[in-house]
Order: sequence, then C-alpha cells, then structure tokens
Amino acid sequence: MKKLISTLTVLLCLNGISFAAIDWESKGMQMAGEIVANPSAFFYDFQQDLEGTTPLPPGKAFSVQTGLFPTLIPMTYLNLSGKYRLHAEGRIAPGVPQVDLIGGYCDMMAAKMAVKDSDTIDSAKLNGYYMGAILSSSVSPKIRTFWGYKRSVLGAKIEFTPGNELDLLGTKIGNIDTGFKDDFLMAGIETPKGTNKVWSMQLNYGLRTQTFSTKLSWSGRFFELGLNIYPEGVLVFHPVWNFHVNF
Repeated sequence: MKKLISTLTVLLCLNGISFAAIDWESKGMQMAGEIVANPSAFFYDFQQDLEGTTPLPPGKAFSVQTGLFPTLIPMTYLNLSGKYRLHAEGRIAPGVPQVDLIGGYCDMMAAKMAVKDSDTIDSAKLNGYYMGAILSSSVSPKIRTFWGYKRSVLGAKIEFTPGNELDLLGTKIGNIDTGFKDDFLMAGIETPKGTNKVWSMQLNYGLRTQTFSTKLSWSGRFFELGLNIYPEGVLVFHPVWNFHVNF
C-alpha cells in the first residue's frame, strides 16, 4: 500500500486519497487502477485543458498562453502555448479564411519533486506537446466558425528501485513506460460579446482513439474561463482557467 500511495503521489500530485464510505473507497481504487494502468491517457485530458485551440482574434498576429488551473495549480504542469497568424481572413481574396498555427509544450514538475521524497521510485517523467493549424471564417459580424487539426503527444515514465515494484490489488506492476499520441479534428463556433470578450463552443474528435471531447469557454483580454467535457475520461468535467496575451 505504501508503494501504491507513493506512485499515486506522482500521478495525482496529491498526498493521498481518503474516502468517507466503502463505496467511495471502492470507486477511488477503481480510478487509481485506471490511472496506473494508463497514466498518459489520464493526464492527456489535463494537457488538453492547457492547449490553445481557438483562433486568434481578428487583427491580432500572435499570442502566448499558459494554463493556470487545473494544469499549473494543482497539477504543476509548467506549460507554454503559442499561436501565429499565417494569413488574415480575406487578405488574398474575399472569402479566404484566417489561418493560424498553434503549438505548445508542458512538463509536470510534481513528478520530479515526488521522486526526492520516495524510497521506492527511482525516476518519474511526464511531459508532452501539441501542434496544429486552425482555419476561421466569419459567417456574420457576430458569428465566426473555425475548424482545424492538431497532433498531441504525451509521455509518462516511472521507474521503481530494484525490488520495490508496485503492488496493486495483489498484482505486481513493474516500471511504467507509456505514451499517448492522437490526431484530432476540431470544429467550433464563437461569438463576440464586447471588446476583447468572446464566447466559444468547440468539439474535438480523436482519430486514433475515436473519442469526442467538448470545450465551452469565455475569453477576455487576458483570461479564459471554460469547461472541458471528456465523456470517456476518468474525470469527465474539467473547469479551466488560462492566461493569455494577444499581440
């Protein structure tokens, strides 16, 4: 059990999980088993929380973004994303959409810090990146649609000290070396609600995993507040808070 708690400290960035009733304990152990069995798939949902996958506002050339919650706090993802406008809408010819390039990188610091306090885990790494492109076109002065593509990659690696492999519900688990990679198609719609204020709704589809996810968000001058929904994730609902600067 001590080894299990140490591993979940790396994976969940928490000191432990306590439950008030046996049903909650059973559910918690089930979730822990799913996370340990495939940590990269679980943590990729948090990577999606920090990814900037909406188009740049009209008139802006590039932007930088960092995820604050739940990515930096409490998950300790150091992360940075960027967008670059390759083509402004209608610049070449009327009706030609805006084209933005997107990308970013993240690295979980808690995984490295937890190793220092563990006698059973030798090393732990969890990091990832994404890149893609977004096309956007105005349907009316109040509505803009966008669609695009992104490739996302996340890797998780945990090495135990010799003789201290993880014992999960009576099953010995050796070193964990897993990854997540998928190509996504994206489509969405946004509508401005004032100066530097935009509501947006987005649908993503993973071509390899054949899964859907949804993002609802409000974006202001510097902050984005949203709700990401992962129907097949361990945690279905993710409230999101990101910081960005557009230039």
